[in-house]
Amino acid sequence: MIITRTPLRICLGGGGTDVKDYYEQHGGYVVSAALNQYIYIVIHNNFEKSIRICYSKREIVNTADEVHHPVVREAMKLFDITDKGIEIISFADAPSDTGLGSSSSFTVGLIGALAAYKRVKMTKYEIAEMACHIERDLLKEAGGKQDQYIAAFGGITVLNFQRDGKVIVSPVQISHESVAALEKNVMLFYTGIRRNSFKVQQALIRGVKKQTRTLESLHEIKKLGLETEEILRNGEIDRYADFLKQHWEAKQKLSDMISNGKINDLYEKAMKSGAQGGKIIGAGGGGYLLLYCANDKNRTLIRRAMKEAGLEELHYSFDSTGVTVLVDDGMRSKKSNEVLV
Repeated sequence: MIITRTPLRICLGGGGTDVKDYYEQHGGYVVSAALNQYIYIVIHNNFEKSIRICYSKREIVNTADEVHHPVVREAMKLFDITDKGIEIISFADAPSDTGLGSSSSFTVGLIGALAAYKRVKMTKYEIAEMACHIERDLLKEAGGKQDQYIAAFGGITVLNFQRDGKVIVSPVQISHESVAALEKNVMLFYTGIRRNSFKVQQALIRGVKKQTRTLESLHEIKKLGLETEEILRNGEIDRYADFLKQHWEAKQKLSDMISNGKINDLYEKAMKSGAQGGKIIGAGGGGYLLLYCANDKNRTLIRRAMKEAGLEELHYSFDSTGVTVLVDDGMRSKKSNEVLV
């Protein structure tokens, strides 16, 4: 049996500048943080001569080409998985389509598991790049590259997207005290709204191509990403609340799909309860609402208000390891050391 564990994430600043149509022209800069909320991928042998895939659905097929799940199908083909009697199962600590990067964490975790199964040594950079290749090149899914990289590397990390496509990965030089302050002051509440992030991303990309206000907003968001890294490094954590306000204003200008009446009402309710800043995590349109408050009493008021509104809080701490093989009992593919890239 092989088990991988891959973190979900929140973007602290610069989200959206990791889209190819933006960073190829202007360069992108994202500060992202991995959470101790995970996607687990399990590979083990079954007793039948078939390939079984279990996620929100269950598939039983004979070849990789017959797999319906697009990411699993393409990953199995890249690793040349032809073995019968293999089962791939996934579990998650949080719901999908909620802005925590779960789809890319799934892809990264699957690649890590298949690499172990095939006895292929891969760096975290190679895993992240293969995940991008599957999602962006092979499947033509709209989106950026931050989710794949933060899932692979973990930590509180700067992702510097170069115009030539190279990604420079740098851990933020942040003190333990500042990490503890972030974990205490940054709260996450599930709005109950699940959305298709690809539609939101497509609208963002169209705005960049047409040189609309979307492009100006991304310039502002990139600037906020650079400043976010600086305040984290300098331990000026409470300044992050002001950046969140600016980020939320800029983010809403990216697309009409970023927010809606319910999200706006929740945001205003939180601000009236003492929140100092906030934003929707991920592409927008739903998912998790991130709120910042440095005051103990006001955090209690915010939690009460969000609970009364029907929102569930996600309790978390930051993950520092990225994708990890938790269990590897020696199970191996009959054809090892081959990757078809």
